[in-house]
Amino acid sequence: MLSQAESKTPLDRFKCFETTDVDEAREIVARHFCNHRLGRFSASDRFDACQNRARGQHLSLNYLRYGADVAIEPGELAEFYLIQLPITGAAEVRNGRRSMVSTPRVASILNPDRHTAMRWHAGCQQILLQIETGFLQEVASRMAGVSVGQVRFEPEFNLLSRAGAAWRRRLRGVLGAVEEGRVFQGGGSPEQRHLEEALVGALLEFQPNTASPLLERRETGRSPAILKRAVSLIGERFADDISLLDISTHAGTSPRNLQLQFRQEYGCTPLQYLQDVRLSYARHLLLSEGHSLPVAEVAYRSGHRHLGRFSVAYRERFGETPGATGRALRFG
Repeated sequence: MLSQAESKTPLDRFKCFETTDVDEAREIVARHFCNHRLGRFSASDRFDACQNRARGQHLSLNYLRYGADVAIEPGELAEFYLIQLPITGAAEVRNGRRSMVSTPRVASILNPDRHTAMRWHAGCQQILLQIETGFLQEVASRMAGVSVGQVRFEPEFNLLSRAGAAWRRRLRGVLGAVEEGRVFQGGGSPEQRHLEEALVGALLEFQPNTASPLLERRETGRSPAILKRAVSLIGERFADDISLLDISTHAGTSPRNLQLQFRQEYGCTPLQYLQDVRLSYARHLLLSEGHSLPVAEVAYRSGHRHLGRFSVAYRERFGETPGATGRALRFG
């Protein structure tokens, strides 16, 4: 539970507004998020809206309630992701093709490129984490070691799972630091950026998303410099026709020594590592754009020049054909 004492709302020292006027609430919330429709389901419900908001560099933490049973339709958020964690009550959420009921046990993640419509039931109070789209993609790309495009999450975030509980504890710690005035003061300190990167990085690691295939292999901080240079080149040029000699030359060592280093660190050869990156990137493309991107284009973008061999290798790695992944629309 992220709430404090019942007499005090979370982020109370960062109050934005409190009102009983629907139009005023819609106007002020729109300034911080985006234009949206807001309507009451019953005129007899007591509308009592309140928002508290602490702004960081690329993230904001919010407490929001409406009191009454309300319908909210922002459409596509476009510029930000929104993670919604109910403190009390429940909300019905639709993001793209996915519908869910969010409670204190289940958070919702709104993907910015999918149409969103919600119903917050009377008594629903939520903590909202707003993340700039570009910042999340930047963190994902740095974690993956390759350029990552649109990232789309599984919208239903089980807070009782091991990963969900671990991420909620992390968020609770950040929330406590905000309320003590130690972070999220609107400044541009390195500490603030590191905190935001860690929170977003943990979300990418813990919650299934279209970049997950790229995050499975993580370079250790203790890797020798030649390995770091080799891995960096692979991340930058995996879609090109690069050879073992190209990689070893960039790394500043011999092909034989580079192969020995890769075997010791990763249990594979440099070219096997390269193929693994290519297949992982292909899966990322299929999960995020498979409904509109031909398999041949996916193969080409991920560095595969022979469609048949790509399909065989993909099926051996992931247990399904590229076409099956693209048609599944798992993060639609």
